[in-house]
Amino acid sequence: MEALQRNSRTLVVIHVAATLFMVGLIWTIHYVHYPLFAYVGESTYVSFQAAHVERIGKLLFIPWLSEGITLIGVLALAFLGGHKALRIPAVINGAAMAVVLVISGFWSAPTHAKLADGFDRSLHDQLMTVNLIR
Repeated sequence: MEALQRNSRTLVVIHVAATLFMVGLIWTIHYVHYPLFAYVGESTYVSFQAAHVERIGKLLFIPWLSEGITLIGVLALAFLGGHKALRIPAVINGAAMAVVLVISGFWSAPTHAKLADGFDRSLHDQLMTVNLIR
């Protein structure tokens, strides 16, 4: 805990940076990339969807992992390290991350798997709707 206390500012900065990156990336996906799914031709859609999932997954991995690991540290600082001012933001961020993980795991990823077989307007609309929560 002592090392965590000494590096608390660095930990919080890394966490905030990872969180802001993820917020920006999700908005970019939602307003730029997802709407373009409807314009990909039928003959290339399956390969486009596969490339999207692969590339986005690689782009998300490090920031999402960083956000999750640093959230654990921030929660530890807030509740075990005496940084009481971090408690409410840390809990809100933890709850938001949990919602995002549930939506991603139980809705977005399965929907992308279904879209891997070809574009479906109804599935695409559902993906767009649920992504607004994310």
